[in-house]
Amino acid sequence: MAWLLPTLYYVVAVGALGVTGKLALRTLDWPDLILWTGAGYIVVASFLLATGQTSLRVSHDTGWAIASGALAISGLIALYLALGHGDAGKVISITAAYPAVTLVLAAAFLSEALTAGRVAGTSLIIGGVVTVTLAK
Repeated sequence: MAWLLPTLYYVVAVGALGVTGKLALRTLDWPDLILWTGAGYIVVASFLLATGQTSLRVSHDTGWAIASGALAISGLIALYLALGHGDAGKVISITAAYPAVTLVLAAAFLSEALTAGRVAGTSLIIGGVVTVTLAK
């Protein structure tokens, strides 16, 4: 159960990010938001380095860490671009379809089971995204 609290926080944080990002974009541009996000990452990374919780090391999976960072950065840029042009409720609702991508990639690369229950649940999520997106 150690995964549950951080997972719930993530749900709240990503949901709130759509609102805080949209509010910031009223007077700032997406590069400004990326700059402030990067400043936050620098503070956290500096703290982790200073307290010995991490170090700059290279292993055979470092490429995956770099890919994860690139996906996080490019995904955040894409989110801010979308929020700059669309309604937060619609943009964030559509982003909620990402479990479909995770389901397929986890089956392909992590050998996780692609069960009927997971497919059905993901289908419900996508159905919900479509419903929320098309609702007026």
